[in-house]
Amino acid sequence: MNKKSILFINQSSGYLMVDIINAHVPYYDEIVLLTGFLNPREAPLNAKVRVKTGITYQRSSSIKRLLTWFVFWLQSLYLIFFKYRKHQLYFVSNPPLNTFTARWLKRDLAFLVYDIYPEALAQHNIISKESWFYKYWEASNQKLYKKAKHLFTLSQGMASAMKVPESENHKLRVVPVWTNNDFFKEIPSSKNKFLKKLKLKDKFIVSYSGNLGKTHPVEKVFEMAEQLAQDDDILFLIIGEGDKKSQLVARQKERQLPNLKILDFQPTELFPHVLAAVNVGVVTLESDAADLSVPSKTFNLMSAAKPILSIANRSSELAHIIKTNAIGENFSEDELKKMCDFILKLKTDPEIYQSMQKQSKKTSLKYSSKNAKQMIFV
Repeated sequence: MNKKSILFINQSSGYLMVDIINAHVPYYDEIVLLTGFLNPREAPLNAKVRVKTGITYQRSSSIKRLLTWFVFWLQSLYLIFFKYRKHQLYFVSNPPLNTFTARWLKRDLAFLVYDIYPEALAQHNIISKESWFYKYWEASNQKLYKKAKHLFTLSQGMASAMKVPESENHKLRVVPVWTNNDFFKEIPSSKNKFLKKLKLKDKFIVSYSGNLGKTHPVEKVFEMAEQLAQDDDILFLIIGEGDKKSQLVARQKERQLPNLKILDFQPTELFPHVLAAVNVGVVTLESDAADLSVPSKTFNLMSAAKPILSIANRSSELAHIIKTNAIGENFSEDELKKMCDFILKLKTDPEIYQSMQKQSKKTSLKYSSKNAKQMIFV
């Protein structure tokens, strides 16, 4: 009997990827993961899985992002064409250049789309929609859809944006992001390591944690802190990395807002303590990506039973989830005063706050790690 083997290719592998790979363990004799960064959470990667390490994805600038994508892609080409020539292949759209590799192959493959390319690069003004490269990429996507055995993505909006030909629609499966309610638990302030680390006490904390990219309106958190600077009980946290971080740090150095802290990403083992300390979680979605994704932090905040303040188009899937499940409120970027009023309402009205907490936790139960089993390549 032939040995059944599979190679996963994902430059940045977090808990979602770990869950997906672990779900494949019963079906394969050999499993290999090529990644630049492995960050498991509550569930470790199965010991059966062999990990090959490539260059780490860098998001601190557009140049570093593109360079590390390209180098990792070259590293993956070597393994695919020379070392793992008989393996089935499971690609993720990070790096996005995986699309071209998949187009050129004559092997069984699956493709998981986290982000829509080349559209995302055009939105960031990295390539033009009129360029030959953009058109070649779109044609490559179509070739990929025809060659792939399985196609996976995270939302109906993303599925529509992929433009999969009707003849290939039977391959496409929409599987929402998930979280794990065993990882996020109530932690009393007296035992919260994050609060102790920052020496915070009795603060109503509003936090954004994630990508500080050019197109994410994270500066709205700064503006909210400016508007509510007179309220000593409220503290705003911005946690993460990206193109806008240097701007935010420079702005804070100039303004010296006492109610705002800008932090690096926190260690994974501290993450439950971070979310337990937070009172309101901020989620942002650039306007051009309204129908393309729901940030994974949304589901983590639900799991931690936190009300959500989202900044996104009203037509976005994110806004729809928040409104339908009554777990927070969504605002457009120009509604700064309404954002501040919402924070004050949650701070001063325990009944409304607790209602959103309960709804958030309840909603998280719809998005469990069982979803990973829907992304199996068999």
